Amino acid sequence: MASLFTKSPYEHALATERGLEKYRRLGKEPMAAVSVPAPGYVRVHFHSHLFKIYDHCPPDISADVPLLRCGGLDLDMVRRMWGMETCVPIDPLRWKPFEPTRPNYLSPVALRVLSEGQGCVKVIEPNVSHETQMQRNARRAVINLFSLIYVLLARLVEIVYDCLETDTPFPALFRRLRSRAKDTIQAQREQMDCTWTDVQDFFVLLFWIGLLVAWMGGYVQFKPVERARRWVRTGHISLS
Repeated sequence: MASLFTKSPYEHALATERGLEKYRRLGKEPMAAVSVPAPGYVRVHFHSHLFKIYDHCPPDISADVPLLRCGGLDLDMVRRMWGMETCVPIDPLRWKPFEPTRPNYLSPVALRVLSEGQGCVKVIEPNVSHETQMQRNARRAVINLFSLIYVLLARLVEIVYDCLETDTPFPALFRRLRSRAKDTIQAQREQMDCTWTDVQDFFVLLFWIGLLVAWMGGYVQFKPVERARRWVRTGHISLS
């Protein structure tokens, strides 16, 4: 079941597309396109629609998924990894969804058949419930809202700074004050000559301040009368 804190396959696909675009700008080839899965792993391609597989489109998401100890693939792990509600592999010979014998599990034999001639297992998300789609839409709306707020705040700060920089002497004044403050602090550090008595007085002051804060917060209870009565009766001053 998806939630507002679970990334949807669309978000994973968008992150993959941005990563590929970054590689292209650097003039490099993505590692997934030139490498082969390590031993004990199988490459899984996710396509948002079945027609993309028909048209031989590049996958929306690609990852090397670890196999189980028996050599099979846990489809439920793939589903959780990409935030899918359902995860169905595609038969490369008939181009139709493949129904495994055991739900959410592909045996080593099924993996060899499904990856025959393509070196990977292709999966889709054929069914998405109305509740999951509503949660994904709500998450996307919240993310877009926060992104809009961030952009507006950044733009507002930029406008305010530009106004201060062009119409007032505040930025230059602030830089001069900060420089003077650094010089003053450095001079005080060089001239500082504390004795051990000063250090003791400082820690005693911190202790009394902490005790006052604890008493005001209710963590410490003095109650001298009740403590005196308990000491007379039991010989202890603890209230517990």
